[in-house]
Amino acid sequence: MTASNGRGLPLEGIRVADFFWLIAGPASSRVLADFGAEVIKIESLSRVDRIREGGVQPPEGAIADSNGVFNDCNTNKRSISLNLSTPRGVELAKEIVRRSDVVTNNFTGDRMERWGLDYASLRAIRPDVIMLSMPVMGTTGPYVRYGAYGNGVIAFSGLSTNMGPPDRPPIGIAPLYSDFSAPYFATIAILAALHHRELTGEGQFIDLAQAESGMALLGTGPLEYTVNGVLPPRLGNRSRDHCPHGAYRCAGADRWCVIAVGSDDEWRLLCEAMARMDLATDPRFATFEARKRHEDALDDEIGAWTASRDPWQVMHVLQAFDVAAGVVEDLADMVVRDPHLPGNHLREISRAGESVSFLTHAQPMRLDGESPPLRRAPLMGEHNEYVFRELLGMSEDAYVRALADGAIY
Repeated sequence: MTASNGRGLPLEGIRVADFFWLIAGPASSRVLADFGAEVIKIESLSRVDRIREGGVQPPEGAIADSNGVFNDCNTNKRSISLNLSTPRGVELAKEIVRRSDVVTNNFTGDRMERWGLDYASLRAIRPDVIMLSMPVMGTTGPYVRYGAYGNGVIAFSGLSTNMGPPDRPPIGIAPLYSDFSAPYFATIAILAALHHRELTGEGQFIDLAQAESGMALLGTGPLEYTVNGVLPPRLGNRSRDHCPHGAYRCAGADRWCVIAVGSDDEWRLLCEAMARMDLATDPRFATFEARKRHEDALDDEIGAWTASRDPWQVMHVLQAFDVAAGVVEDLADMVVRDPHLPGNHLREISRAGESVSFLTHAQPMRLDGESPPLRRAPLMGEHNEYVFRELLGMSEDAYVRALADGAIY
């Protein structure tokens, strides 16, 4: 694949033997695939990637590989179906590794080692191979065999305890946030290892715990506790450093706009935008300290102004006065109302011969103004013949025997 400007993509020539499954792992290798790496997704019919089987399906009923999350996390990849419970299947996996630059997995414990595909074994096959292992709790320590889904990772990372108002239990985060933040740590680590190999000729083993990647999002909370011995409170939509700061109800059902003011000058601009200069001189709100003391009353005043207005109108008016404000976009906003996202960040991709198309996000990083092109996620085993016959050079007889023996599904 090449960019629409005719230039090659930056990771062309890099091959990834991809044992990732579920969400966090495939979302990581998707970044590599979107930017040109040849990512070979190694799958098994005996333990199908669960994201292929569940989740959002078309309303008219499931068709082959129609899950929305799977198609979001696996664009631009190839897929093979390999039986790693057979010696021949493991041999073929090693042959793929021999021709690959990077090997990825997000299994727990010693799963790769039991297949003979641990880092030490792979280095014997290809000395400069880069291997990234991304289990929930990492590959060492007392939790090495622990597993979790996204919400468990979010909770263990300390993110959930910061979510919600102070008078309620932690409410967590609705999306599986760690599944879509850990991939960028994984991508950075792999790119750094590729750069290191370019300079030294050496491969590396990368141990990335998904839970620890979540902890990196805590900001200064750990510092506050270690220095002051105080647990930071849950603040809901409020902020210690901005006032006003929150989500304000607007006209319509469940419509909101967020507003953040960071200084007294910005507060005066907000008052001007609302045509409420009386609030700027009100002693309850004249300074940051005063606004924090009277934050409930302040929110009531702003909420009274936003309540009769469309959230998009609120955002446009306030941004025109250089006040930070943003619509709390729902999916209808993103797909229909937003003037930029549809067709730019949100792209429609489809499969030849199928009636279903998928709306997925493009990579947010644009190189020379362009995000990379997207190809739909692969059917399971779709690229068996390419990988085994063309890449590995298997004869037709050898390929048929591997199918008959159950090494290849």
